[in-house]
Amino acid sequence: MRISKRRWTASSTPIALQSIPIASGGFGSWEIALRRRMHTAGDLAGLYDHTSKNWARTSRRFRLETAYRDPLFASGVAEALTRPDARVLDCGIGSGSLSLALASITTEAPDYHGIDTSGAMLSAADAELRRAGTVAQLRQSDVRAIPYPDCRFDVVMAAHLLEHLPEPEVALSEMVRVLKPGGILFACMTRRSVFGTFVQLRWRTWMVSERQGIAWLRESGLKDIGVQPIQLGFGAGRASTAFWALKPVGTVGASRNEDVTPLGGPLR
Repeated sequence: MRISKRRWTASSTPIALQSIPIASGGFGSWEIALRRRMHTAGDLAGLYDHTSKNWARTSRRFRLETAYRDPLFASGVAEALTRPDARVLDCGIGSGSLSLALASITTEAPDYHGIDTSGAMLSAADAELRRAGTVAQLRQSDVRAIPYPDCRFDVVMAAHLLEHLPEPEVALSEMVRVLKPGGILFACMTRRSVFGTFVQLRWRTWMVSERQGIAWLRESGLKDIGVQPIQLGFGAGRASTAFWALKPVGTVGASRNEDVTPLGGPLR
């Protein structure tokens, strides 16, 4: 396997803004907010390098591949990949659980690509995908500077990536840029729950409400947004939410009037 590497530049966002809200409240005229500084891109790459040896085992423990199948099927990504030249980009591919889940529900074999900031994770993904009979082109890269030209992919997806970033909108803008008009963006994000709190404290992530995730997709110019909670294994429960949306044909502007289709419960 050859893994292409790409250098990226640090965010220009002031350090004080590269943090996430943990809790807030008020007392009289006082407003109190607790925020936590997020990991830098380099820190995250190092953390995932360190955990890469056991990440595939962790993915199996939480049955991620199985958990992703239902929302992937509901999103219609399989129908979007029926052409022989269809392409998929898995951002923050990790050990490949999301790509493996997609491969298990598609009748055709699209051209798989994956990026991750962790070289060790890319090696793990390559091993897991090849074991399942899937070959992907992998590159070490930051999702905020995706090394592909505009309108390249029919499906762009990410599992538990965006909530790690101080500016998820920057990554979404890049994901939309490389997505073809009419293509589908699919993203899973950690939601507010007991297990979600553990993830937030461990990894310094956002806990994304359905309304927040929908707002991010709308502001990225996507339409026909779908939402579905994800049931994870190993007692984690509904600790994640799947979001998907279409890139409008003929326009890249944001649209705020599209319908939202929640599945599995009301918006929160």
